[in-house]
Amino acid sequence: MPTRREVLAILATGAVARAAEQPLRFTALDHVEISVPASGRSAALYAKAFGSPVWKNNTTERRYVMLGRCYVAIEQGRQPFGVDHFSVGIDGFQIADIHSFLTQRGIAYRDYPSGKDLNVTDPDGIHVQLSADDTWSQLKGRTASPEPGTDAGAPVFQPTGLDHILLNVSDPEKSAAFYEKIFGSVTQRNNNRIWFQVGKSRIGLLQAPGGQKPGVNHFCVSAAAFGYASAAAKLEAAGAKVESPEVSGAPEFRDLDGLLVQVMGAR
Repeated sequence: MPTRREVLAILATGAVARAAEQPLRFTALDHVEISVPASGRSAALYAKAFGSPVWKNNTTERRYVMLGRCYVAIEQGRQPFGVDHFSVGIDGFQIADIHSFLTQRGIAYRDYPSGKDLNVTDPDGIHVQLSADDTWSQLKGRTASPEPGTDAGAPVFQPTGLDHILLNVSDPEKSAAFYEKIFGSVTQRNNNRIWFQVGKSRIGLLQAPGGQKPGVNHFCVSAAAFGYASAAAKLEAAGAKVESPEVSGAPEFRDLDGLLVQVMGAR
């Protein structure tokens, strides 16, 4: 007869195995982190576009701008400049369960020092963070505080969240096989893109255009309805470079460091 300790160990092992077999309950893209030469300068533009105040980390030069329940985190000086990673929120996040889930699927991961979230790397070296839902609530009033003097007035958009992120990849089918292990089956293929639904948001894969390296093509912010012409003019006045939209009525702009952002209004 097994001892009580052995029985408990068997039950615990079974619970871990069952957790690893369950699909993760994704809620939405939680945040995008970018790295720029001057975080204050960059944050000022995002605040004009999406609302203020700017929030600042209490001990570093990292800044944050809210995008509805989501946010853009702006790191200063860490190279290479550009999008460092994007994060996907998970309902009922338990890091031990995520470890088991990823290990069962043969996916390497790296825990962040906080022990509250972790990072995986796709075949092109793009970093994907898996975290709890609504990590903004963990930052607000704890890690970060409103930065005095950063009220930018009425923003161009009223953001509601992150609609999607589009990745340039070297081999779309290879990348799709990797992302399927985490996010489940492909939900759509169109316009040479492969899409995964992650809660209310999407992750898209695109063959990297000629001359471009793999990485983030753009991220898209969802917003309340707005007028295109007025929004484009205000973005230009704020210092952004407005580009020809791929989707009619959805403005695209380059921020002060050349990162491409799309905004999709409610229809």
